Amino acid sequence: MKEKLKTIAAFSLLGLLVLAAAVLTVLDRPRDLSFRPDAPIRLYGEQHGSPLHYETELSLWQACYDRGDRSLFVELPYYSAEFLNLWMRDDGDELLDALFEDIRGTADDNPHFAAFLRGIRDSCPETVFYGTDVGHQYGSTGARYLAWLEENGLAGSENRRLAEECIRQGKEYAASGSSDGISPVREAYMTANFLDAYARCGEERVMGIYGSYHTDASVPDRMAGALAAHFGDRLSAVSLRTLCTAGLYELKPYRLGLSVVGPVFLVLLFAPNILWAIRKKPEGYAEAARRENRLLALLERVGEVAVTAALLLFKNLDPVVLRLSGGTFFSMRLSFLALSLALMLLYEGYWIRYFRSPGTLRDFYSSFAGFPVAGATLPVIAALLLGIYAGNWILIGASLVLAVGHIGIHLAHRRELAPAD
Repeated sequence: MKEKLKTIAAFSLLGLLVLAAAVLTVLDRPRDLSFRPDAPIRLYGEQHGSPLHYETELSLWQACYDRGDRSLFVELPYYSAEFLNLWMRDDGDELLDALFEDIRGTADDNPHFAAFLRGIRDSCPETVFYGTDVGHQYGSTGARYLAWLEENGLAGSENRRLAEECIRQGKEYAASGSSDGISPVREAYMTANFLDAYARCGEERVMGIYGSYHTDASVPDRMAGALAAHFGDRLSAVSLRTLCTAGLYELKPYRLGLSVVGPVFLVLLFAPNILWAIRKKPEGYAEAARRENRLLALLERVGEVAVTAALLLFKNLDPVVLRLSGGTFFSMRLSFLALSLALMLLYEGYWIRYFRSPGTLRDFYSSFAGFPVAGATLPVIAALLLGIYAGNWILIGASLVLAVGHIGIHLAHRRELAPAD
């Protein structure tokens, strides 16, 4: 009974860990992988302050600019974007410095954003910024822009109307009590402002850069979701994290080539078996092997050959990790690889215990860490999880064939020993 409880506990824990790995993998998979870079309206969701995202944005906009695009929509108030447009035509940085003084302490107050803007002025000088956010900093930037309009004889202009409307929106948003930037009021105004700016810009193709919260087109009440309902397939949105780490989610399970994981797995598998065959086969093993079921023995051999071939032929068994300027990125799919490795370490533990034992048939077909006939179950389950990690159905199928033959034979031998227990 104690052995059965250990087995139930071991498989229950393994089942929970596999379920957790599956859930984490599903949740980790981006919902915006269907992004279409050829869509006329392309929204990119950034993490404010990420140098990797700013570098990517600049590269993306330079490509659009070279293609003839000029309208760049940004998560800034109308008047902040207008000051940027004035700065684009200025030789100095006084206007930019003033803007950064106003946003001191916010997410945009970082040297990477400033370098991004300077990169646009240097490489894409005809860029026109369109700010579609509500009126943040209305008491500083907003008030200064209204004063600039007065000084330049534009008190009755459309620019003033747009600036005053933006300020009104900012005051309403501030009164809503939101402190984290998440507000239905803000999303509604950002949507309306985007539509208005799109009509004013006179161009079909535009690129927009916003926080990734606002560019989730799968949520109807966020800006991108509302815009997607309006523009249909003319609009496409993607988070820059997805764009920069797309390789993590592109399964290429049958790409041929020698992996690192495959040979390491085989060394862990075969090294103790070779040592066992040379030095410590149990007494009576040869006689027991002659009584094995022929069908199970055939499945075992086929499974062994197929698993070995799959481990040596496919390169996608290796962990996929991206080292970029913004950090190191990986998919939660790696959880399956980690579980596979953990089971192989348990397998090595089983062999260590066996080599330290008297080396009887009972020792050979024993359980370890709650897994019955551990010499068969642990490597087979490990190979199966490795196949799931790689999305390789050849390895998955080979592991299942091996499971029927290899585990079946070990269980049969274990049953033969049961009367002596």
